[in-house]
Amino acid sequence: MQVSPGELVVLIGPSGCGKSTTMKMINRLVDPSSGVIRVDGKDISTINPVELRRNIGYVIQQIGLFPHMTIAQNAEIILKLKNVPPEKRGPRIDELLQLVNLDPEQFRDRYPHELSGGQQQRIGVIRALAAEPSIILMDEPFSALDPLSREQLQDELSRLKKTIKQTIVFVTHDMDEALKIADRIILMKDGQIVQADTPERMLRHPKNDFVREFIGEKRMVSDEGPLYVSDAMIENPVTIDPERGIAYCAKLMRKKLVNSLMVIDGDRKLLGVVTAKKVEENYRNEELRADKIMNSDVPVIEEGKLLSEAVSYMQDKGVGALPVVNDKGQLVGLITNSSLMDVLLKQIG
Repeated sequence: MQVSPGELVVLIGPSGCGKSTTMKMINRLVDPSSGVIRVDGKDISTINPVELRRNIGYVIQQIGLFPHMTIAQNAEIILKLKNVPPEKRGPRIDELLQLVNLDPEQFRDRYPHELSGGQQQRIGVIRALAAEPSIILMDEPFSALDPLSREQLQDELSRLKKTIKQTIVFVTHDMDEALKIADRIILMKDGQIVQADTPERMLRHPKNDFVREFIGEKRMVSDEGPLYVSDAMIENPVTIDPERGIAYCAKLMRKKLVNSLMVIDGDRKLLGVVTAKKVEENYRNEELRADKIMNSDVPVIEEGKLLSEAVSYMQDKGVGALPVVNDKGQLVGLITNSSLMDVLLKQIG
């Protein structure tokens, strides 16, 4: 196994396959029973383990922030250990807080219990970055977070890696996470590397049935006849009751990261669509409800139709989203440009 400078490599595999042990061997928390590990060409068994670890950043699931220390004090621990002068520590911590989109003025003097889980994990990341190590090890750092925080931190890491240039070894059990953030994925089983490849090549050219199964058959190319609307629809689009107010519409859109809401009645019949533009235009009017600003003239398609019909219909109508209804007019899903693209890319394979 070889990791190139500046590369973000993800180790993944079933429980007990050796991914966390591999990571722990890199900073000598575990010594290998055989073989040699080299960093920059130097055998790490010849390096003092304490000194080795001070030059490797480490981010773990439990974060491990000291509760009695402020955020700045937590982040600067490694700088103290490396004898960085106090006058240089403060500016470095402020720089790192800004790097992960946390305002230094607002967060520097707070304590860990005053932060959300996602914010605490950001502090874990900047603590690992503080001394500018050439290598950062990340052992399932986001797995304990809620889905939204996790996705935000994945995006943050993808952005950071273009800025910081450090080599990152990242352990996860989540293939979606690996595909999203990795430059290269190393899939392991029973202590062996089964396939080491870019996400793109692993999706297109899985080495064997184990790789196919681990990636997930739903991501694989299918040659089984025509595609139907149900193959591309989002099954749980974000819906809203027609009597809810505009402030709630705005809150729901922000929470779910969408720019439109499907308005349905108690029988799930589609009444219309509320768009972010309509919410913005009418936000100051506290009396208005969803049913007063929705577009009730919405093109729809029935769930049993061919996907090609949905694509043509969306093009003809010039819409980026198409609600899917059953024969009773009840909302069952939503086709978007993104969901279409996912299916078409799988077909291209």
